[in-house]
Order: sequence, then structure tokens, then C-alpha cells
Amino acid sequence: METKDKRTQFNWQTFLGLAVAALLVTVILAAVFGNFSAAEFQTLIKRLPYVLIGNQQGWSIKGGFAMNIIMSLACMAIATILGTFLGLAQIARQQVIRGIAWFLTQFFRNSPWLVILYVMLYLLPFQLNLGFTTIEFSPLAKSIIGLSLVVAANISEIVRGAIQSIPSGQWEASEAMGYTRWQILQLVILPQALRRMIPPWMNWYAILTMGTTLTNLVGVPEGLTAVREVLELEGEGLAIPLYTVLMLLFFIYCYPIARWTKELESRIANG
Repeated sequence: METKDKRTQFNWQTFLGLAVAALLVTVILAAVFGNFSAAEFQTLIKRLPYVLIGNQQGWSIKGGFAMNIIMSLACMAIATILGTFLGLAQIARQQVIRGIAWFLTQFFRNSPWLVILYVMLYLLPFQLNLGFTTIEFSPLAKSIIGLSLVVAANISEIVRGAIQSIPSGQWEASEAMGYTRWQILQLVILPQALRRMIPPWMNWYAILTMGTTLTNLVGVPEGLTAVREVLELEGEGLAIPLYTVLMLLFFIYCYPIARWTKELESRIANG
């Protein structure tokens, strides 16, 4: 156990060291080949908060990389709920329910993310008046809905595949003991299937996090939008450092997820 902890610590130190080294190399290259002056370096440091949270004056989150994380968490929560229901519907006994669930799953799995974002942008109204209240659909809300549908379709396949990977003998044995289909799912099948769902679920969360950058094209003030706005104010001289910083932020956030996913897959494979 101690050896494993040391190896994990070493991996983290190596990873963080590489990230810092990459940033330093980028700044040095920009200084040598891009006339990156001390004043521009100060401007880069000054504008980093805007890239991180979309706010230059305080600590409240108004956009930037933090908005990508917020979107990814919101989308994953919604997609997990929708995807679980779709996945269970795909194994329902009623053929109509199975057919509808299969169609929705395949439709959103095989549709381009950006196209769905634009469809949501123009399909959903900017506000919906319910009489007693008004619901506003900002580009952020529309993007969360669009991305949630795409990821929900993939989670649906994860749920279906994990459940169907459980040996059919367990269904038969449970039915022989008098359990209902729902009781079998709840007490026997899902606890085992859940372990098999977690690695691909984590993998899809990492993919979703990186995919949130597409929302800058529909007006969401996320990381790429923040970088573009800074470049419009400060000039293209900061392009390489700023895009590299944003790339490293995504790498630092998503790489551990990929590592944990591999570790979980190994544990599940080894029983």
C-alpha cells in the first residue's frame, strides 16, 4: 500500500511538473520568437482571472474556464438521470417503450454536437411565459439542454450494456425465488452493474467537459470566449500563451479523470 501511495504521489509530482514546464516553455518561446515583452507578461498575469472566471473585478463566476466546469457538472447530472431512464427503457418488456428508447438513444448518439446546440438555440424560445412565472432560456441554458441530450444517449447505452452484461442465470434464479422484475433490478442486477457503469461514465464526463468549448459558438461566455475577448482587447501577441493556459487547465482537470478511469477498469477486470 505504501509503495502504491508513493507511486501515486510520484505520478502527481511528475504530472504537475510537466504542466508547469510546458507553461514556462511556452512563455520562453513566445518571448524569443514572438517578441513577448515584460509588459505583455504582466498583461497575461493580469488577464488570467478573466480566463478563469470571466471576471476581472471580483471573485464571482461570470464565465471563463469555471463556466466550462459548471456546464459539465450540470449536463452530467441531467444526462445521468435521463440516460438511466432511457437505458432501463431499452430493456423494458413492452416493445413500444423499447422502440422509442432505442430511437431516441440512436438519434442523439449519432447527431453532431454542434448541430444539436444550434437546433436548441433556435428551437427553444428565449423565454417561456407560464402565466404565473416566466422561464428564461439563455444560450447557457439551451447549451446545457443540448449537451445533456447527447450525453444522456450515450449513458443510456452504458446502462443497457452494463445490465445486459450480468449473466442471465441471476435473473432466472431471482425469479425462481419470487422476486418481481423491479426487485431483481434494484436488489440484484443494478448493484453489480453499477460497478461496470462507473468507468465509462467517468470517461464520458471527461469528453463532455472538453466538448463544452463548442458552446462558445452559440454565445456562452466560457473559456474560449474569454480568451477571444482578451485577445480583442490586448492584441494577438497573447494568443499562444492564453490558448496554452486554457489547454493546460483542461488537461489538469481531465487527465486525473482518465487515470482514475483506467484504475477502476483494472480493478473491475481483476475482480
